Amino acid sequence: MRWFTIAVLILIFALIFRMGLLAYAMYVLLAVLISSRCLSQAWIRNVDARRESNRLTAEIGDTVAVMMTIENTGRIPIAWLLCEDLLPRKAIMHRPPSLKVTGSRIALMMIWGRKRKRLLYQLTCNRRGYYQLGPLVVETGDLFGLHRRFRVATQPHFLLVYPRVIPLQGFDIASRRPIGEVRMAYRLYEDPTRIAGVRLYEPGDSLNRVHWRATARTGTLHSKVYEP
Repeated sequence: MRWFTIAVLILIFALIFRMGLLAYAMYVLLAVLISSRCLSQAWIRNVDARRESNRLTAEIGDTVAVMMTIENTGRIPIAWLLCEDLLPRKAIMHRPPSLKVTGSRIALMMIWGRKRKRLLYQLTCNRRGYYQLGPLVVETGDLFGLHRRFRVATQPHFLLVYPRVIPLQGFDIASRRPIGEVRMAYRLYEDPTRIAGVRLYEPGDSLNRVHWRATARTGTLHSKVYEP
């Protein structure tokens, strides 16, 4: 808008003082500004893109292929288009990076009308984690550098990297005594199916284990016992 304002003011000045050549130059400048603005808006509006990936889950050491397809849906050729498929900072800040990029996820291209181009790169998973792939950001503008337009062209995808699974050879985690090492004398719940009989009462037996019928019959305390 600053360029438009300056050109309009100069044009008014030239018309007031009847400076025909300067007025003609301002007319040309205003035409270039308006056409460049409309052209850059048409370019960025006609860009369509999509992302394709061969997998969204992987393990450490796996390689993930990503392909971006950028299409010009209009009839007007796009003179220049800068494309960048974004990756999170935590994925590329380490040495080695969590996601090693092979190929180019940034490209400067020209696309003719109704044509498309592809951007292909691969990611090598070096660390486990949950990573965002994208979105794709595109930038274009007029040939004079007066107008620049940006746009988010795709939705992001998410890649889940699992830890590597390592088999443990000769390591048996199955219990050889699933019931336990020690037979408990006192149980939380009584299992009536395991009652085998009665014996004489011994110091330390719980009173709820006393067999009162045998005690009343013999006159001596007896206790219920489990089978061995």
